[in-house]
Amino acid sequence: MDINKLNQFVQSKKFMVAIAGLVGLAVIVGTFSLGVFVGYHKARFSYAWGENYHNNFGGPRGGLFQDFSGKEFMDAHGTYGQIVKVDVSILVVKGRDNVEKIVVVSADTSIMSLRNAIKISDLKVNDNIVVIGEPNDQGQIEAKFIRFLPAISNMPMMNRR
Repeated sequence: MDINKLNQFVQSKKFMVAIAGLVGLAVIVGTFSLGVFVGYHKARFSYAWGENYHNNFGGPRGGLFQDFSGKEFMDAHGTYGQIVKVDVSILVVKGRDNVEKIVVVSADTSIMSLRNAIKISDLKVNDNIVVIGEPNDQGQIEAKFIRFLPAISNMPMMNRR
């Protein structure tokens, strides 16, 4: 085969279409492979995060909406349990082993029920709450965040299919 025929073949439309097709196929395969790679690593991270939730955050293995008689929560910087007394800016919470803790609520404290912000006046005796805060010099917990945990029977019906 001489050089002129080779040059004609390389410069032909068929050759250019074939090269463009191969480059397009390589781009598609590369993009798909990158998507598989990213998806695999995101799924692996999500699986590991879910498996280690209890170790990382000290939450209950069965979820937050359960009986608080178990001992699966860690309360180093807060507490959880049932409200025994509600005052203007003080909550008394009966937690693990029936130990009562005093929670100081300030204007900066965020109090949430599901996705709604509520006030301390919305909390009642016997409500279940989770408190995140810091201990003060009097042994009280200065609350930064309080989550009201409604009883499952009181929760609005979710979309069910």
